[in-house]
Amino acid sequence: MAADRRKRAAILTSEGERESAVNSAKGKAEAQVLDAEARQKATILEAEAQQKAIVLKAQAERQSQVLKAQATSEALQIIGKTLQNDPNAREALQFLLAQNYLDMGLKIGSSDSSKVMFMDPRSIPATLEGMRSIVGEGSSNEVKK
Repeated sequence: MAADRRKRAAILTSEGERESAVNSAKGKAEAQVLDAEARQKATILEAEAQQKAIVLKAQAERQSQVLKAQATSEALQIIGKTLQNDPNAREALQFLLAQNYLDMGLKIGSSDSSKVMFMDPRSIPATLEGMRSIVGEGSSNEVKK
């Protein structure tokens, strides 16, 4: 009888250890599945966030371009009206264009990259002479007044 009890105790202990090992393995497997699902959800959420960021950036860029186009349109309308109404406005516009042309050259020249500019060298003295004449006319008009 004692031998039977020891045998049953050994069997019960063995079955308990086996169930414990099975439960432990199941727990580890479920933990790995949950971890993989969590990583998958995190990856999906990150991809969705990147997608939204790209869409928002594109919408902002589009809006910026629309606003710049509207501002350019309004500026051109103002310039057109001014040119029609003021005979001296043409010279002022030529001065502003020459000034912007020179500013553009300075911006291009100040960057670290290599540059090659194609332009008619005869246009530079003409541009400068035009600017001189406009400035000269402006200062001589002020003296006359």
